Amino acid sequence: MKKYNIKNYVRYKEDVKRSIQNVKTKRFIDYTPSELKVIFLPLVENISRKFATSQEASGVMSINDIIQEGSLQLCKAVDKIDRTKLIESENIEQT
Repeated sequence: MKKYNIKNYVRYKEDVKRSIQNVKTKRFIDYTPSELKVIFLPLVENISRKFATSQEASGVMSINDIIQEGSLQLCKAVDKIDRTKLIESENIEQT
């Protein structure tokens, strides 16, 4: 594994864990965009870890860079959610 700043990573993990504990469980449609972003951060990290971090595969990106880019893309995806279309849908999770 490549070297990266362990202190920042540990702080990130603690912040995510604490933030997820503050979000109450409710229906998908009832979550605010900021709550959705917090809930799906562990998924971003999980997917980021599956990417190869060798120099040939990811260029100069470290695992922290990949997690950061995944988080940015998660924010963009959550902001694109059309809530009116979800409300009208019969199956919210599939829509």
